[in-house]
Amino acid sequence: MPHVLSRLRSHHALEERGHDNIVRVGHADRAWSDFYHHALTIRWSRFFWYALAGYVVVNATFALLYMMVPRQIAGTRPGVFWDYFFFSIQTFSTVGYGVMAPVGPAAHVIASCELLGGMILNAVATGLVFARFARPRARVMFSNSALIRKDSEASHLSVRVANQRLSPILSIDAELFLSRLIVQPNGRLARQFDPLVLVQSHIPVLRFAFSLMHVIDAHSPLNGLTAEELRKEEAEIVATVSGTDEVSGQSVFARTAYGFDRVLYNHRFVDIIDTSADGRITVDYTRFHATEGE
Repeated sequence: MPHVLSRLRSHHALEERGHDNIVRVGHADRAWSDFYHHALTIRWSRFFWYALAGYVVVNATFALLYMMVPRQIAGTRPGVFWDYFFFSIQTFSTVGYGVMAPVGPAAHVIASCELLGGMILNAVATGLVFARFARPRARVMFSNSALIRKDSEASHLSVRVANQRLSPILSIDAELFLSRLIVQPNGRLARQFDPLVLVQSHIPVLRFAFSLMHVIDAHSPLNGLTAEELRKEEAEIVATVSGTDEVSGQSVFARTAYGFDRVLYNHRFVDIIDTSADGRITVDYTRFHATEGE
């Protein structure tokens, strides 16, 4: 049991790039079982390699089928694979140059099947490329660290967020949670999420940067907990932001998590907003993650 508990303590609420570190037994995540989701979430480089591999395999398969019916493709040399392969490409893409053409009944049947399959696969590929480009992305930046500082009245937890686009994000709802591993009465470990009430959880318009702030008072889940206690519980601060992109009108969502190795005490964020000589507001994003001790 202690071995299992030690393994569980390495589990985090969120991993980098949003991928968790849980191995699911009895529920395989196969690409074909959720093809659309995988096609949208894999990297562009892998997407193009898969598309290229599928393109080559499909055309090579039809080229072999054409070779099985010799002398039924005009303009090709018998037994020359590449002639049939490039004829397959022309048929698959519905582009014909008038040099090669089916002349026998079997070749016509194969070409008709490839033409139908080519139209369907081209439509699927076009839809996937469009969906990948059109998928809403928040382009919200979170500070590298969460800060806990104490002023004359109370302690505060703060996280800075910024809009990386020129167009604003509208009607933003933000949430902070304290995530930690709690030992249950039966001795089992369970991750518990406690909401951290924000001073301002709704932001009408986010044009550049804003700080999410939680007051650590008597009602706060963080009240009375030391940094060492929180580290032992594998505690994390989970931040989520959702809103509407003004240009596309689509809902956008962003989130991150801070382990307590990324929580700085008695620090505050360096100011990034200033006024230029001509009276315009300037935002220095090079100092967005910068903090200073008190």
